[in-house]
Amino acid sequence: MLLSEIKDWLKTKIDCPKWYVGKIDGSQEQCIGIYSVEGGKPNIAVGGLDNTTYATKTISILIHWGKNTTPAEQKAQEVYDVLFGQSAVIAGKRVIQFDMRTSEPIGVGTDNNCIFEFVIETTIIYER
Repeated sequence: MLLSEIKDWLKTKIDCPKWYVGKIDGSQEQCIGIYSVEGGKPNIAVGGLDNTTYATKTISILIHWGKNTTPAEQKAQEVYDVLFGQSAVIAGKRVIQFDMRTSEPIGVGTDNNCIFEFVIETTIIYER
C-alpha cells in the first residue's frame, strides 16, 4: 500500500483544497500531508509469505489548517473519525483495522506562519 493510494482514498472522504505526500507546502493555509512512520517489524506467518494474510503500514497525517485553533481541531477530528473504528478498501485492499496510536488528534502548535497543525498516527492493518 502506497502513501499516494492512502491520500487518494482520503480525498474521497475529506474536503481539503491541497493534499501532499511526504512534505507539505507550508505557504498553503489549508492542506493535509501523509507521511510514513516507523512501524513494527513485518508480519510473516510461520508457514511463510504465501500463508501470510495481512500486512501493515504505519502513517502520520498532518492537518495544517488555518490561523484559528477551533477549525483546525474540527478538521483534525473529522479526519480521525474517518479512520477510527471504520473499515475501508484502499487500492483494492480490504482494511481490517485502523489501529489508532492515540485517542484523539494531537495538537502540535503552529508553524512559522502561525498555521495550526494537528497530527494523527495510525497503523493500517490490511489484507495482502
